[in-house]
Amino acid sequence: MSLRHGNALVRARLALVAPFRTRPWIGWVAWYVFVAIAIARIHPRRFSSTFMAYLDAADRLLAREHVYNPLLLGDFLYFPISLLLHAPLTRIDPVAAAAVVLTISAGLFTWACAALASAILGDRARSDETIALAGAVLLINIPAAWFNFKGIQAQVPMTAAMMAASTAMVAARWRLAAFWLFVAIVMKPLALVMVLLCGALVREMRLPLIAAIIVVLLLPFAFIEWSYLISEYQAMGLKLWHIATVPALDWPYQADFSTMLREVGVQLPATIALGIRMAAALCTLALAWHVKRTGSRRSFAVAVLMLSACYITLFGPRNEFLSFIVLTPSLATLAGLLLMRNDADYRGWLMIAAALALGFAWSLTIDAVLKPAIVVVIYLWLAWTMAAPARWREIVEGEASEQVSPGEHAVAGVVAGNR
Repeated sequence: MSLRHGNALVRARLALVAPFRTRPWIGWVAWYVFVAIAIARIHPRRFSSTFMAYLDAADRLLAREHVYNPLLLGDFLYFPISLLLHAPLTRIDPVAAAAVVLTISAGLFTWACAALASAILGDRARSDETIALAGAVLLINIPAAWFNFKGIQAQVPMTAAMMAASTAMVAARWRLAAFWLFVAIVMKPLALVMVLLCGALVREMRLPLIAAIIVVLLLPFAFIEWSYLISEYQAMGLKLWHIATVPALDWPYQADFSTMLREVGVQLPATIALGIRMAAALCTLALAWHVKRTGSRRSFAVAVLMLSACYITLFGPRNEFLSFIVLTPSLATLAGLLLMRNDADYRGWLMIAAALALGFAWSLTIDAVLKPAIVVVIYLWLAWTMAAPARWREIVEGEASEQVSPGEHAVAGVVAGNR
């Protein structure tokens, strides 16, 4: 690279970083403007295929009609308890109901991003550093949030609850972490990935998580006739098995490892794809266990969150092209953390580029290949890093002191992690 090009890159990098140093609130302003626009633009034509589907399913539950159709890939596939939350909303205007849910989801997501940024930076971080990091994370997530906000997707509160659980784990507040994972699985069953990882590896969380799953399954029996509900649980189980075992081609909105392989000419049989998902689950568990052995709560909490998000987006059944918001907040937070220590760290810039690419909706064909490919690279990098847990811990927690050159690097106070 020529000296001229090198100087141009330095100037561009400093131009991107400078506003967040001098005005740490800039990301927050952009985010709140975006949220206000999203709420103002709520319309049934924008959420008819998602939020309206939740309301319709809640209506069917209240009328004791079939909610789950095992023969369809689409339609409702969450736990019945989530419909109990939507049931009161069926009594008001759908636009008003959507506005209420979007406001709550956006607020929860905003708070969770700020809490995660604060937890990762540690106790020694200055308030302006925390504000700047959280604002940058929110700003980077506008593309991903835009398409999810339009449909009032349940992926947003599920992601926020998973981040809140990770934040609680940093502080060793295990029951609170289990509560947030309970909220996450109420929103979407996909959060069971993080539930199972935490249940397998964190002794203090096992009983609370078992209790959470029991409540998720049994609480609806307090409100709904038991024989009808049992039949619906059976239909739900058949539907989930159908989703997990059909070829990716059958769901046009799918974007995961199987659609990526399909586009390069590899069509996996359903049984092989299921076997890959199970093998990936064991590998993900092994990586999280490897990090757990370091004894650092902060490194482990971030690892579990990011590994869960990678697994959900790569190997989760019927992962859709808009569902990558489960990964982009933690990815952007880690990127911001690296750049606060050293704004020349190419890893941080690559993570930001990845988060933006995952956030935009390009086209069904491009998303089916590009987004899983990006997550594969991220997952392999995480695997390589976590294979040497000290290497992962250094990334998350940093060095006690860093030498920086004036005008080049921004140093954030970072604690050596909770042990």
